[in-house]
Amino acid sequence: MSNQDSEQYRGFIEKLSQEEHRSKALNDIKNLFQLKPAAEAASTIRDVGIARIVHCLNVTDKSQVDLTCEVLKICFGKFQVGDVVKKYTGHIMYLLRHEKECVRRLAIDEISKCAILNPGLLPVPEYINVFIAVAQLVSDKDITVANKAVLISSSLPFEAYPKVLEEMKIALEYTVSSKCNAFEVVVNISCKSFELFKLCADLGYIEYMVSQLQSNDLLYQVNILELLSCLAVKPQGINYLVKNGALEQMAQLIGELQNSPLGNLVIPGYMKLFGCIVHHYPKEILNKYPALLDLLFDSFDSSDQTLLLVALDTLGFIGATIEGKLSLVSLGSKYTQAVEKVAQLIRNSATEIKIRALHCFASLIAVDKDTNVPKSGPIDHRVTLMTREWFRCLSENPMKFLCDICKNPFSDIRLAAFNLLNAACQHQWGEELVARVGGFIEYLLDRSVDYTKAAKEAKYEVIKKLAHSMAFDEDTLGRIQTYIQEGPFFSESTMDVAMEEGD
Repeated sequence: MSNQDSEQYRGFIEKLSQEEHRSKALNDIKNLFQLKPAAEAASTIRDVGIARIVHCLNVTDKSQVDLTCEVLKICFGKFQVGDVVKKYTGHIMYLLRHEKECVRRLAIDEISKCAILNPGLLPVPEYINVFIAVAQLVSDKDITVANKAVLISSSLPFEAYPKVLEEMKIALEYTVSSKCNAFEVVVNISCKSFELFKLCADLGYIEYMVSQLQSNDLLYQVNILELLSCLAVKPQGINYLVKNGALEQMAQLIGELQNSPLGNLVIPGYMKLFGCIVHHYPKEILNKYPALLDLLFDSFDSSDQTLLLVALDTLGFIGATIEGKLSLVSLGSKYTQAVEKVAQLIRNSATEIKIRALHCFASLIAVDKDTNVPKSGPIDHRVTLMTREWFRCLSENPMKFLCDICKNPFSDIRLAAFNLLNAACQHQWGEELVARVGGFIEYLLDRSVDYTKAAKEAKYEVIKKLAHSMAFDEDTLGRIQTYIQEGPFFSESTMDVAMEEGD
């Protein structure tokens, strides 16, 4: 920027000290920099400074504060990412603690550009106080500021956390919203590594979070359960909940909730958390905590659709692994009755429940979702026998029944049906049942049927499962191989066009 512009900017800055000229001077600065190239503008701003502009925030006049924020935003926008925080650290700290929301938003936006978009740009030793100030803003009354503070505080370098987490404890002294934001940061970073989880646990965050499940605020409980469910899928989280008696506490709370008129508001959260834990530790948990198990199975008789949908998802998640299937079947009649109820829901329910029931049943039947099972190799004969019996619960002729659902005109139901068919075709008994249903394989190989992209892909995966089945004759296997070679989206019209273009 020219010397003339620098002098002009300095002149405007001088006028800011005069209250009667302040608004005009701020507008003059805004107009001066708005259209100037970033490099030129930043050079002059750096030379003259922004202290007097920041001083204009020390007023009660909202319009002047808003105008000052607008000017500062333009000035900040002329700098490279990180330069504002590095050069004006003191000012940024002041802005972070300002009483006006718009000022705090301005500061935290600048920090987010560094911490989220360019992690590592601000070295921890020099900017630890900035990180601490941001972490304390998770309790901010302004949702925008608080949400940004959660994102930034969840993305810091490891070495920042001992001090940041210690200072963030102040958020636990305020509202439930403030506490939930602090818990969200704790869960986000605890999921990253065992070391960070241990740090959070040593500082008392995890124990405190579990203890808050005894709060009378049901919405608060729901939020905590949602966060604990995220943590429970990590080995470090599960181990803590199991070994530190947290599940014992939850089992007791569930018994009380089932007798509460408002219990259904919280029970889905407990069930989701329970499903996450049992998915990883089926044998240990299913037998040790019968209250959690009763909660799941009783939900299949509930008139509460939300609770029923969560129960379907939870049962499917537990039964997705081989160990989960074996642990469930060891429960005897309780589990058998649950499978029959899922089958009944597939036969007689409205669309949303039918779809979730189909996906649940598919998880119980499938074996390919267990990462501990080799992709090739024999399936445990116990699983083969069990899944065949469960599949028979669908109807007297279960594969014919499933074939009819695959032809359903509603694409989402059809897609869920193909998911269950895929699961059945992972077993030899499933392949044989497909072969026995007259016209089923012809329907699957018929490309003239109108499908969505997702359904075409789902059907293609089913056909690949049948590629080497002993249940079909050589001619049918040849057609299956041709279908696979052509891919899921091949059509005769595409071939005709290609041939015409070749001619």
